[in-house]
Amino acid sequence: MVTVEDCILGNSALHDRFFATTEILAKLVSSAPRAVSVAQLEDATGRPARELAKLCNSLSRANLLKHDPSASDKWLLTCDPGTVTLEDVFRCVLADQHSRSRSASKSAPERVPSDVDLLVMQAMIAINQSVFRHLRQFSLDRLKISAAGMFPSRSRQLGDSCLNDSFDLAMSDRDASYVSSVRIPA
Repeated sequence: MVTVEDCILGNSALHDRFFATTEILAKLVSSAPRAVSVAQLEDATGRPARELAKLCNSLSRANLLKHDPSASDKWLLTCDPGTVTLEDVFRCVLADQHSRSRSASKSAPERVPSDVDLLVMQAMIAINQSVFRHLRQFSLDRLKISAAGMFPSRSRQLGDSCLNDSFDLAMSDRDASYVSSVRIPA
């Protein structure tokens, strides 16, 4: 019997990087709008400064963080803390992983793409879209709110879900009008 790892997409390295990056952003979200030093990140995450510097640079390339202009060892969020989601973290980690694998694969000989390549690529695109859609629902400001013992306000929850509710209502109205227009012969 095969066991499934408790990792994102069954990849422990991806999972560890995802978790570490989320820890960094969680600290920055909870401290916003103040800058956070690498030492503070070390205390919050228990990870070494060298690893944190690499992850912060990756987040900087993804335009989620920037160096504090007044202190070079501190980092600032580049956006509103309420808009940072797990999707942002996942995209950052995937982009970093992709750039690493691309540099490693430059030495590998090129091969002709096959039907299997196309099929797997289509499946991966569909899986990633599904993963992104689910991760988009988890804002990191939930961590700040749960630490304060509060629940998210109704206005915050209405953001994207309001669009989904409108779509669902439109679809149910359309389905109801279709059902009422269908005549069953007697």
